[in-house]
Amino acid sequence: MRLLTILLLTKICISAYGQTLTGKYNTYYGCRLELKTDSTFKHEWHFDLASSWAVGQWSISNGIVYLNFKNVFDTLVRENNSDSLVLSSDETSNRIGETEFLGYLLSGGRQLLHSDNGLTNRLAIRRNRLYLFDPHGQLKRKKESTIGTKKKRPTYYFKSG
Repeated sequence: MRLLTILLLTKICISAYGQTLTGKYNTYYGCRLELKTDSTFKHEWHFDLASSWAVGQWSISNGIVYLNFKNVFDTLVRENNSDSLVLSSDETSNRIGETEFLGYLLSGGRQLLHSDNGLTNRLAIRRNRLYLFDPHGQLKRKKESTIGTKKKRPTYYFKSG
């Protein structure tokens, strides 16, 4: 009985911590990360006419948010060729034709593969901020220059809503 009570209280505490973590986060570099209550996330980046996005599942363990990226694919249907998979322009898998695919290639927005999106698959939670890790596994705490200016800004995600 005592073990069951401890397990139940642990689950409640973890759930409550995850609930306060949900919401929208921004950076000074045009990135937005939304952690949803159903343990899914959406990452977006915007600068001028260029943009990118990624989606997936998130989980939390020992003060670290783990992001499991999920690529969304469309089936490209071409006449006299076999069907093929291409990255989707939105979060829903569809069957698309060559014209729609060409429009996607010419647009400024892209779904990025995890290796291309510039976001690591884990973020450290510190005082309502989410910190990136550098390639050596250390928290990125140094300020960096933004695009188009020499002003240095923090690299963490801050809660915006």
